[in-house]
Amino acid sequence: MTTTASFSITGSVAGDGTSTGSRDIVRRAGVAAATVDRTADERAQWRAEHLAIPGTGHIHFTALPSDDNLGDQLARRVAGDPLDARLHVSRVNHHVLHGDRDRAYGAIVDVFYAFGSEAFGLRHRLFNGVRRLIGGDRATMLDHYLDAGLQPDSPVPWCPGSMLSPGATGSTTIVRRIVGGAVR
Repeated sequence: MTTTASFSITGSVAGDGTSTGSRDIVRRAGVAAATVDRTADERAQWRAEHLAIPGTGHIHFTALPSDDNLGDQLARRVAGDPLDARLHVSRVNHHVLHGDRDRAYGAIVDVFYAFGSEAFGLRHRLFNGVRRLIGGDRATMLDHYLDAGLQPDSPVPWCPGSMLSPGATGSTTIVRRIVGGAVR
């Protein structure tokens, strides 16, 4: 017994001559064409998942109703809960997707401060994702802290947008102990 399947090319057009947004090119005979296109939210989610730092685009958070932009909301939320990795990942990805090098740098510095020597894998993945965007000088400086993260007394050049940086740009040591003629 032989069965045949017929295929047709579709291009849905509504009665008023406007397109329904169907993207079906080939469909089986007897199967209705898709009439609903993806919404703007679904497109934004797809963009975030596929254009973000590889391996991190599936991490999402719920934005709070607010009049300010998402980058500012994420920065405030990181300051309020610095150990929430979802917020850090979302913040870094947000600035990477928008190509904002200064705010991406502030976000990755916050990742280095928030987790210290913990979360090496996350810090490494996010850092590799922003390395080119933040520039060579900044990346070289952070390379020194990739394994151990940043501590509150770590000297970091001025970092606009960082919520966790204490602002120290040089040594914070006030008193040094001298033992046997050597400074310790």
